[in-house]
Amino acid sequence: MMDVREWVNQVQLHAGKQGDYIRVQSHPSFLQPIGVGRSAAVFRLEGHPRLALKIFHPLFWKDGREEASAYRQLGSHLAYPRLHEANDGYLLLDYIDGMTFYQCLIEGVPITEEMVAQVDEALSHAETKGLFPSDIHLKNILLTPDQNIIIIDLARFSTPKACSKWSDLKKAYDRYYATGRFPKRVPERVLIWIMNQYRHQGAHFSAPYFSSKS
Repeated sequence: MMDVREWVNQVQLHAGKQGDYIRVQSHPSFLQPIGVGRSAAVFRLEGHPRLALKIFHPLFWKDGREEASAYRQLGSHLAYPRLHEANDGYLLLDYIDGMTFYQCLIEGVPITEEMVAQVDEALSHAETKGLFPSDIHLKNILLTPDQNIIIIDLARFSTPKACSKWSDLKKAYDRYYATGRFPKRVPERVLIWIMNQYRHQGAHFSAPYFSSKS
């Protein structure tokens, strides 16, 4: 029997300034860090290859509770990981093998219209369950090896707040990506620059880097 709370207690996370990514200071050897965000770190579990453990810094336990609530409200859906267990400070979820849309752009993996449609369908399903899909960006949309889309990080789904990120991404997809005005591979430094400009300018931002076909 897994004692997840005991594992969580062995992990030390550090939170820097507001907006900084969490830093893993220490963890037991049977937990393998695979990702960090601004509120939590995610680990794979030795001996449990189909599970992932998302551990929140104590400052962000409220985010964890809201994300657990969103998963429970969603129910079972192929476009979202399954929640196995949740408590203050952690979520035990399906481990999803795949690459983010962010990684796809860097590595030159095509993002098709069908994939975009899958995201739309998944977000529409969340809305039918009374949720408010929000903060959808390139790093929380996963493409699995069998070309299915999985959406992760649902902490903002419980808050009735307007968010245009996915709508803005689709506009950029139609304007640049789908028309061929986009290189097969995008250097990460360029993606970082684009995201920083978007944070400051929002939907009014236009990417001159893609103003002509590459």
